[in-house]
Amino acid sequence: MFTLTLDPPEVSPRLAVITIDRQGEKVNTIDPAALEEVEQQFAAIEATPGLAGIILISGKPDNFIAGADVEVFANAKERREIEAFGKRGHEILSKMASARVPIVAAIHGACLGAGLELTLACTYRICSDSPKTVLALPEVMLGLFPGGGGVSRLPRLVGLREALDMILTGRNIRPRAAKKMGLVDQVVAPEALLPAARAAAAKLAEGKLQPRLHPKGDLVRTLLEKNPLGRSVVFRQARKTVEKKTFGLYPAPLVALDLIERGLSLPLGEALKLEPPAFAELATGETSKSLVSLFRRSNALKKQPVFDADGNKVEGAEIRRLGMVGGGFMGADIAVVSAEKGIETRIRDIAAEPLAKALAHCKAHFDRKSRSIGERHVFKARSRVSGGLDLTGFSTMDLIIEAVPEVLGLKQDVFAQLEAMVPRTTILASNTSALPITKIGERLQHRDRVIGLHFFSPVSKMPLLEIVKTAETSPQTLATCLRYAAQIGKTPIVVNDGPGFYTTRVLGFYLMAALEMVQAGHSIEAVDRGARMVGWPVGPITLLDEVGIDVGAKVSKTLAAAFPDRISVPATVDQFLTEKRYGRKSGRGFYVYPPEQRGLLARRARKHVDPEVYGYFGSRQAIADESNPEELGERLTLICAAEAVRCLETGILQSPRDGDIGAVFGFGYPPMRGGPFRHIDALGPGAVLTRLAVLRERHGDAYIAPDLLVRLAREGKNFASIEGEHA
Repeated sequence: MFTLTLDPPEVSPRLAVITIDRQGEKVNTIDPAALEEVEQQFAAIEATPGLAGIILISGKPDNFIAGADVEVFANAKERREIEAFGKRGHEILSKMASARVPIVAAIHGACLGAGLELTLACTYRICSDSPKTVLALPEVMLGLFPGGGGVSRLPRLVGLREALDMILTGRNIRPRAAKKMGLVDQVVAPEALLPAARAAAAKLAEGKLQPRLHPKGDLVRTLLEKNPLGRSVVFRQARKTVEKKTFGLYPAPLVALDLIERGLSLPLGEALKLEPPAFAELATGETSKSLVSLFRRSNALKKQPVFDADGNKVEGAEIRRLGMVGGGFMGADIAVVSAEKGIETRIRDIAAEPLAKALAHCKAHFDRKSRSIGERHVFKARSRVSGGLDLTGFSTMDLIIEAVPEVLGLKQDVFAQLEAMVPRTTILASNTSALPITKIGERLQHRDRVIGLHFFSPVSKMPLLEIVKTAETSPQTLATCLRYAAQIGKTPIVVNDGPGFYTTRVLGFYLMAALEMVQAGHSIEAVDRGARMVGWPVGPITLLDEVGIDVGAKVSKTLAAAFPDRISVPATVDQFLTEKRYGRKSGRGFYVYPPEQRGLLARRARKHVDPEVYGYFGSRQAIADESNPEELGERLTLICAAEAVRCLETGILQSPRDGDIGAVFGFGYPPMRGGPFRHIDALGPGAVLTRLAVLRERHGDAYIAPDLLVRLAREGKNFASIEGEHA
């Protein structure tokens, strides 16, 4: 993994360059073997006569170190194995931190988790200004904290507030921001990275350059961070924020806060000793296990193979040119994400105004990017997006995605027009969220190239791509769309065609169940709060306002037509549409929004339930006692889980794994549960069956148990045990 290049003895100052390159892997990660190799390399180098400095650099084109190898935690049989790994890592990093010569980290690409913690033990840090370069401590997203020295070294380097922000959110830090906050000492062009690192190492060795050892001081920092009273204020506010956001469902942020607070009152060496046992405790907990499971399984989905009828593996073609039909926000979002990954993209709309809005949306996206990473890094992506009012150039596209309004006849007409002009090899995809792909493509001659590509908004942030195949979709079409997902950095799940597919179908049942609860007398606040209390990132009524009640109505009516015995759309929805209560974008839905906070791109703001809303729910009798909203959240979650099981038993889903990833990444199923199937397994199918029976008796047939769940409970199995049956 480590290759050493040592300057000849006659070179002064004599430097050693260690290149990190884990063979056979796309990214560098740290495991026990890598730790031992680090120690061996440094022991050998430090004994080199005349050595003046060491440089660490990656041999990967777009990755420094992506963190610790999660397989170490996932496969550990005992807590003490994880703690021993942590202690060993601390020993080696402490040796690096006290090395007799300066160590310069030359960072290009992703520098995450344990990779960033390794650089914190270095003397000096330089990073490239490439868009590929990001620095982060994302362990909180795995139910952990940065246990390789991160909670101890980072606050001492960049200050308490900046460290808390990084550690508690896991957010990415771009090069410019990293320099400003003191996380790195220099930012240079990628081609200048190694020369700059050599120059810095030489100056450090000669005493002509001093490393940054403490955060810059200002009045606020002095008041809040450099005295015990001020720090206690910061920590108290941080705990309140964490508890408000997580409802105590995620232990890692609170553990991290405790370690940072205790550690700052201790010498660094003593603070570091607190990390390994606390890390091991979290790593063996159910929350971290579920989140690590999601991470591992999502990575596996990015590599899923496609086979033809004879069992031969099919390789997908690269997408070089993409056509977008429909210039709404979704179409524009897909365009910019594709263009950023090197794909020439053209947007077509039938009218000048929506096309202009789409191109303005693209421009605004690239303007924001240029402010964070520099115009020279977005210039090429800008030039890859174009638009027009006709289909000029679409005959050369590898892939065409339609994102026109959710009207079946309109989508059929678009596909028929496209088939008449494009080559046989062009894939025709729909971004519909609910209409069956088979029906959209039924008028075409070559239906084997028809597929659904269901993106989620905002496309630039949502990681999931739901790929919907019909009975006639060819293996080549599917393989190429999986490759496209990889090109644009999305996690794909492949589902079979049907009304609402998987994600929209389950979400539709979730949203309509929430409206039924309001109809039954529960307050909108209680329903939303109940969902958040059990781990949903946003309540269902708020989500309906965010998505758009008009959009939700179309989807729900499609589902109601397909499943009339199990879902219905209350008359309330049509009344809302008549009065143009569309949600946030119109300023009012179930909630009322301040004028400055309306619109699809507005940031979330303080809002309040419109008291007039309850008048739309005929015969509703308000429930006086709302003391247990958490039960409402549990009921909503079980409705989603049951519908996910039905999608598996009817063949919409190919495996429980796909269902778990799709639910968490697609519509926010409580992440700490690991998805509906892992959640059911954790509770036990028998226990879930019993709870559904109780809820059915109290609240009706919405809680009828799926046949597959009944069978598993009877046979003493769970979804993990049948994974192979649906793979």
